[in-house]
Amino acid sequence: MNIKQAAQEIRDTVDMDRILAIYGYRPKHGFLCCPFHGEKAPSLKIYQKTGGWHCFGCGRGGSVIDFVMEHENCDFRTAVIAIDRYLGLGLMDPHENPAAAHQEQRIQAALDNFVGSVYACADAFIHILEIHQRVACKRRQQLLELKEQDVRQLTADDHTFLLAFDDEEQYTDYLIDTFKEYKEEVAEWRRKARRTG
Repeated sequence: MNIKQAAQEIRDTVDMDRILAIYGYRPKHGFLCCPFHGEKAPSLKIYQKTGGWHCFGCGRGGSVIDFVMEHENCDFRTAVIAIDRYLGLGLMDPHENPAAAHQEQRIQAALDNFVGSVYACADAFIHILEIHQRVACKRRQQLLELKEQDVRQLTADDHTFLLAFDDEEQYTDYLIDTFKEYKEEVAEWRRKARRTG
């Protein structure tokens, strides 16, 4: 869809309330303070039936596109593209809007890098947990060997460690399994994002 067609579609289907919501404006009884000139009493009238607006203070007015042009201080084409993007209408063909397509590619690349970082963090955490588990297993084995030889060689901390080890081992296994599942979910999300990107 070209700019002209997209603009007509916007005029036909987008009302002023949706545009005002983008910028955080809430009219009362169809009026709001004009954002284009300083005033204390609301003089900008919203016409819901026609999808337009008019300020009785500064004389500005027009369609939803004109409002965005005034607010963004931009040209007609840029305003149409902005409305399409802000509201997620999907009217513009990316080939007709190379700037938007380029921005979309940059956003996708940034997301991909972020997801890659999350994946790497999950992988690193799993590795750390596995090392911790191996060290703990080795320590437990050493203590059990000492216990078999002479229980008096074990300190109070050693006894506590032996008693707590089984629970700790189960918890570490749980953490490893959880992070492996998390890593798989991240990997799947990344695959889907690349397919649809």
